[in-house]
Amino acid sequence: MAKPSLHQFYLDLMPNLLRELYFFIPETQIPKDIIAKLDVFKKHIGLNTVYVIDYHKGPMLYTSDRDAIEITIKSSKLEKNLFNLVEKKSAANPIEFTYILDKYFELVETLFYITDWMYTKIGAHIKDVTHVKDLFYLQFVYYKKHFEAVVKTFYPNRATIPKGNFNAHKMMDTYFSDINNSLKVIATAPETSNAIVQNKSLHTTPKTSKKTVKKTKKPLVTEVEAERLLLHTFFNIDNLN
Repeated sequence: MAKPSLHQFYLDLMPNLLRELYFFIPETQIPKDIIAKLDVFKKHIGLNTVYVIDYHKGPMLYTSDRDAIEITIKSSKLEKNLFNLVEKKSAANPIEFTYILDKYFELVETLFYITDWMYTKIGAHIKDVTHVKDLFYLQFVYYKKHFEAVVKTFYPNRATIPKGNFNAHKMMDTYFSDINNSLKVIATAPETSNAIVQNKSLHTTPKTSKKTVKKTKKPLVTEVEAERLLLHTFFNIDNLN
């Protein structure tokens, strides 16, 4: 039996990554004339409404009586993808594997950002969040841990980590300072000097260190960016302006 193509291997990772993904599309930044033109909103997807990507049926309206078993096993499904990538690394040539890995990294990074944003913003867009907020938090934790596992397993050198759709290095400084400090750096890489300066500034005394620590953390994803990513990731919709 022939081995699956490189492209097919990548596609085979998608079901585990996207299954039982809870999401909503906020209407704040989508022009009404655009909504009127897109069949996906007129026939299938309502705005400011919670949907879930069912393994068999695709995106569907979430209801409170939905079986919770799928969300509880999501972590094991993501871990299975990690095992598949490890196996692929030993079988594929380095160029092929690096290409697949970087594409997967970008998608995982995007999902991590989006689920973080949705959990933070759900109260502003969904009227009754009492029965879904925990689900949005749980999936955020799953993608956060999966992103961390991908970095730990395949990117031991900070300089080799792709920037992805956002600045992944900045995200790691914000959420993963423990593993960020353990990553090796290359002395000639531009990121190295910045990382060293930043690390020293956190350990110096008096005024300089206090100013650094007290900086207000900017949101990783803006309202507009998150909404555009939601539309592009799930519905391949771009250029709303």
